[in-house]
Amino acid sequence: MTDDSQFSRTLLLAVDAWRYGTRDDRQQHELQKALAVALRQAAERSGLDPARWLRQEAGDGLLALVTDEDAEPKVAGRFVRELDEWLGRHNHDLRPLARLRLRLAVHHGVTVPADLGYAGAAPVHVSRLRDARAVREALEVFPEANLVLAVSEPIFDGSVRHRHTALAAADFTRVEVAEPAKQFFATAWVHVPGIAPERVAACLGTLAVSVRFAGAAAPPAGFSAQVVRPAFEAVGVAAPDGEDLTFRVPAALAGTALTGRWIEQVRAAATAHFPDARVAVGIALAPDPAAALAEAAELAGAEPAGRLLAGTGRGRLVVVVSEQVHQVVVARGGRLVFPESYRRPEGEAGCWLRVPGYSVPPEPAPAPEPPESTASISVTTHGDHSTAIGQGTFTAPFVVGGVHRHGNSR
Repeated sequence: MTDDSQFSRTLLLAVDAWRYGTRDDRQQHELQKALAVALRQAAERSGLDPARWLRQEAGDGLLALVTDEDAEPKVAGRFVRELDEWLGRHNHDLRPLARLRLRLAVHHGVTVPADLGYAGAAPVHVSRLRDARAVREALEVFPEANLVLAVSEPIFDGSVRHRHTALAAADFTRVEVAEPAKQFFATAWVHVPGIAPERVAACLGTLAVSVRFAGAAAPPAGFSAQVVRPAFEAVGVAAPDGEDLTFRVPAALAGTALTGRWIEQVRAAATAHFPDARVAVGIALAPDPAAALAEAAELAGAEPAGRLLAGTGRGRLVVVVSEQVHQVVVARGGRLVFPESYRRPEGEAGCWLRVPGYSVPPEPAPAPEPPESTASISVTTHGDHSTAIGQGTFTAPFVVGGVHRHGNSR
């Protein structure tokens, strides 16, 4: 039974070292020593007293209850900056695999002392954030980074958003953490010191792609095997499983690698194997995978792409990116990514178009005019002074009907 008198709601800091288990005994010993020094000095320089922290130790990290007064804005702000600077100095002359790199998570909640450390929903929550896929991927995607910070939604909403911390809200990227097997679902906000937030967003959000054909035609047989999958292989990334042409993009292909090199590979393969195919590629970015997939499919099937494809009798590739992808990826430019090659379709606020091979996308085919309605009219007259009009075909807006006149009156 827990002792209710030991109940506390406190700030929690979870830390884990990168690739600890791959190091030999001496390397692990040196890493633990460096980690202890790094945390102590960063805390002291940010106005915290690490001697007061309550700890649940692990060889490659720790869970700490930070009991200092006003700890939350300090830990989620200046402490992270001080720690990143310390790690930068420490790692400067080390081989890449010898560097000390960290995953951190910060949360605030109920904690209860237990026989092996601390129990409660809050220690579980902060540990899940620290170990989340997005946080792990950030260290792999950005090898130049010394640490990755994830803060829980209460920390972000309570401290960061209201500017109580040295880090601004714009420094963070929202991610959804989902571990169905452990029944854990949460929102976290991720910050990677030294990396532009838009780059983080491009890599940690879900990028999705959808491929559609002009006139909603069915994909040609072998299109995925001869175009989509080889395009992934050509840029050195494993293709998504299955043959579905709406899919999540692997994290390794995030950002300009997707909108640049991969698109060019798709274009080259489609031209070689399906020269008459008219293809629209929709690209979307969203925190939620389902939303990203749905938006990518909507973009690929949208009217602006269809009108551009309708303007050509043979093959053409049209790329349609969401507003978010344009802001986060395209606007930065990069290898084979030219922001000036995109344009926003007239009357469309949520997407940007590009036609590979054109410096500026061509004008789309004009929307077809509605067909004019026609009808026959028969006019019959009688009498000496009447004039026979006869029969004819009239186009709207003429009134259609029969006219009959009898007698001598006009």
